[in-house]
Amino acid sequence: MATKRINKKKKDSSNYLIFMAILTLIALIAAIYLIIKVYKNDEPETSSNEPSDSISEALSGTSHESKEQSEISEVSQISKDPTADYESYIGVDYAIDMTNWEQYVCPADDKEFIVLANKDNPLGRDYVPLNLTDVLATRKDGRATQKMVETAEKALEALMLEAAQNNVTNVSVTSAYRSYEFQESLFNGYCDKYQYKYNTREECEEYVNTFSARPGESEHQTGLVCDMHNLSSAEVTFAQTPEAKWLAENSYRFGFILRYPQDKTEITKYSFEPWHFRFVGRTAATDMFLNDLCLEEYLELQGSN
Repeated sequence: MATKRINKKKKDSSNYLIFMAILTLIALIAAIYLIIKVYKNDEPETSSNEPSDSISEALSGTSHESKEQSEISEVSQISKDPTADYESYIGVDYAIDMTNWEQYVCPADDKEFIVLANKDNPLGRDYVPLNLTDVLATRKDGRATQKMVETAEKALEALMLEAAQNNVTNVSVTSAYRSYEFQESLFNGYCDKYQYKYNTREECEEYVNTFSARPGESEHQTGLVCDMHNLSSAEVTFAQTPEAKWLAENSYRFGFILRYPQDKTEITKYSFEPWHFRFVGRTAATDMFLNDLCLEEYLELQGSN
């Protein structure tokens, strides 16, 4: 009996030690867990989105850098649409699709289209512009098909298409490129016509030169100009028509300017011509229109910058 009691006590003691060991192990694990938790709470806080972003990026094979590059790429695609950029800039949308016309309306290099031909900057007798082409909008009344420099003529085609979308359908081109010799004949013809009003030829030429250029001084020789209206002949009354008003307010969007405005006669030295439009390219035309500048003023400012 005594031996049985001893064995039982040993067994109970062994069980107790095992039990205490388990409790100690549990306590140790709990202590370790608390230490880890405290340590983590002491670390700087990070955005809860960061781990998930990193995981999703790893899974998709993309990184923060590639996402930024993607965003930049999207912006670049937007900036590569000059029509959309321009429409946003001026706050007016085109009625026509400009895809095929953009290269003509806004040429990459517009310097050749901003040549100045006036009383102080005459062109030589031998000056003939390159790439003259037929003007599709020439008035169909038996006159010779007019010609313009190709880029300007294509921009004019776009302008006419836009005009038609705005109920301007009866305007046509009556004059465009003129050679030095043609302008010489025209100017002399006017002088002959009005000579009876003046005592001398010189006085008559001075009068005629307020509305007709001497040879070499005409913009028509550049091949960048067209006279367009819906009257039987060019008259100042054209300015009062809805068609003239629309052209004056919208031609700049296609690279054209109203070359001889009513309020700039002292600068241009020519009388008001609401039918006379000159191609300079959309960039320059927009600057001139928005800042109320004629070509002489624009070039003067460009030279001072």
